[in-house]
Amino acid sequence: MKQSTKVKEGGKILFQTVRRSAVRGEDFPEGQEPVHIVPYNQTTVTTEELAEIIAQRCTVKAPDVRAALAAFSQVLTETLLDGNRLRVEGVGSFGLSLKQKKLGANGAERLRKMLSDSIRAEDVCVNRVLFSPSRELQKAMKHAVFANSGVKSAEPLAREEVNAFLSQHFATHQVLLRRELEQHLGISRNQAIHWLKTLVEEGALQAQGSRNARFYTPAPSFGAG
Repeated sequence: MKQSTKVKEGGKILFQTVRRSAVRGEDFPEGQEPVHIVPYNQTTVTTEELAEIIAQRCTVKAPDVRAALAAFSQVLTETLLDGNRLRVEGVGSFGLSLKQKKLGANGAERLRKMLSDSIRAEDVCVNRVLFSPSRELQKAMKHAVFANSGVKSAEPLAREEVNAFLSQHFATHQVLLRRELEQHLGISRNQAIHWLKTLVEEGALQAQGSRNARFYTPAPSFGAG
C-alpha cells in the first residue's frame, strides 16, 4: 500500500498581539508598551475531517482511517498506562510526567512527605501527558508563513466570542483546561481564571479535579437558549 510522503504546502498562520498591560496590569508610556504574539486559532480539525483528509492522500478509505485513529487512541492510552512512551515517526513522542498527590497534612507531617525518598504508590498520580515533537515536525515548522489577524486581544472580550469558542471546543473535546482558554482566545492567565469563575458561577461550566489539576466540563444547561 503506497502512501504519499509529500507534505502539502501550508497556508498562513494568523497571529494576534497582546499588550503587556492586558497580561500583567502594568502601565507603560504610550508607544513603549511591550506586546506578546499569540496564535489566532480559527478552527479545529475534527476526527471526521482528519479521516477524510488522510483518505485523500492514500489508498485507505475514510471509514478505515477512522477505525485506525480509534485504535491508535486506544493503543496510546494503553501504552501510557503501562508506563511506556509511544513514538510516532514524523510526529513525535508521547509520555507522562508524574507528581505527588495533594498531601493534605500540615506542618512537620507535610514536610516529611515532601522530603521522603520512599513515596508510596498511592501517593503518586499523573501530572500531565507530554508530547515531544519529532525532528521532522520541528523542521517543517521553520517554513511557516504568518499573517496578522488584525485582532487585538487587549480589547474587551465579548461574551459571544467566549460562547462561540466553548461551543466549538466541546464539539470535539470532553474537557476544557485553563491554558486552552488562554491560548485560543489570546488572553492572560488572570483573565482566563476570571472568565472560568464567571462561567461556573453562571452555571455554564462545571469545575472538576483538584485545585492544582482543575479542568472544566459543560454543565447540563450549557448551550441552552
